[in-house]
Amino acid sequence: MRKVNSVLLTILGALVFYQYRYRLMNAVLSSPAIRHQFIQLSMRIPFIRNKFMFRVFR
Repeated sequence: MRKVNSVLLTILGALVFYQYRYRLMNAVLSSPAIRHQFIQLSMRIPFIRNKFMFRVFR
């Protein structure tokens, strides 16, 4: 029974997170320091960096 409750709570948490994902992202990235770190980390990923550079210098 405890395992069923854990699975149900995990699914419910994932659904709530998915529904409010943009609000959560805006709340987290509203801090300039966290936003700076997020951009630095995302620019290390080649796929994201290439898409960004293509759009900037198009």
